[in-house]
Amino acid sequence: MRVRLSTPLNAPPEWVAAQLQSTAVFRHITAPLVRFKRPGGAPWPTHWSPGDLPLQMRLLGLLPLGTQTVRISVEPPAQAGAWPTLRDNGEGTLMRRWDHRITLQPLPSGRTLYTDDIDVVARHLPWLMTPLSAAFAQVFYRHRQRRWRQLAARHAAEPMADPLHTQRAFDHLLAAFASDAGAPSATRWRWLEAAHVLGQTTLSLHWRSHTAMLRYALQLRDMREAGGQRLRLALVPLGHTLARLPIGNTGRARVSALVPMAPQPRVTRLINEAMAAASLPPPKIGQKSGGSA
Repeated sequence: MRVRLSTPLNAPPEWVAAQLQSTAVFRHITAPLVRFKRPGGAPWPTHWSPGDLPLQMRLLGLLPLGTQTVRISVEPPAQAGAWPTLRDNGEGTLMRRWDHRITLQPLPSGRTLYTDDIDVVARHLPWLMTPLSAAFAQVFYRHRQRRWRQLAARHAAEPMADPLHTQRAFDHLLAAFASDAGAPSATRWRWLEAAHVLGQTTLSLHWRSHTAMLRYALQLRDMREAGGQRLRLALVPLGHTLARLPIGNTGRARVSALVPMAPQPRVTRLINEAMAAASLPPPKIGQKSGGSA
């Protein structure tokens, strides 16, 4: 059975990839739910390396779960410019297969979409134990991802975006959408998708992005999109109250409102250009943006 979970981390992919190589970080994010030890008290290697590493597991540090062989490999990225996939195709006393892949995808503002993708098959009574193992994997990897978020939040080098800077960039995207009135609808939607991705974590900007999408859908007489936008507007306050925001989601009715996404390169480019434009000083009074008056 397969389990797939994603979460945004407030750290760049370079930092997350470096932490993934550390066995100490692995022990930190899995504790205290599951504690791992080397057989016979053998020392831990500092970093993971391709090959097999036998480990002993204890639930909450108390209940023995047998041994598990971690089998590390690195798979090439699925597309040019993406990050390689870290894979643990392991097995153990309880598991015939515990095939775990970690993928990283860059998000705007220097964040990372971190994904755990696990395929599990129990060794004994698989018809019963495989579903139970998958349920445990849900709990285990949600715990790990929560620890990852805490670790990334403490990353001192992570520059948090200035809210005023983000708002200026958001306004830039909506202004570009408005000024691009003669462009094809697919092109104009990308301005709004970029605004949604950028402003999603700020309630007021999130609301404005869906309001703009609703107005544009009504202008196009796209009733399916308009209905989806009304639903998303109803969900916006709840999502912020519960802190359940699918980071990177484009906000369109044609995608699930609950799934984190890695924005398309075109959307990311628009966001980066807007953030750069928001960093420029405004032209002085009486001075044109292209030169002296």
